Amino acid sequence: MFESGFKLLTESGDLPSGYGVTLDELDGDRFDEAEEIIIGRNRQSFPMALPSQIWKPRTELWAQGLYVMTSVLSVSL
Repeated sequence: MFESGFKLLTESGDLPSGYGVTLDELDGDRFDEAEEIIIGRNRQSFPMALPSQIWKPRTELWAQGLYVMTSVLSVSL
C-alpha cells in the first residue's frame, strides 16, 4: 500500500502541506541553504551548509514519503 501510494504521489509531483516543503510554507519561497546546529555540552553552534540543489529534492521526497506513511498507518489502525 505504501509503495503504490508513494509512487502515485511522487509521479504527480504534488507536495503535501504541513511538512514545510510547499511554496506557501517556505520562507519567502526559498529553501534555506544554511542552518545552525548545536553540538556538545557547551551547546556551541556551528553553521551547516544545505545547498538547495542537493537537499530540496531530498526534503520533498522525505515529506512525500512521510505523508504516505502517515496516511497508510491512519487507515491501518
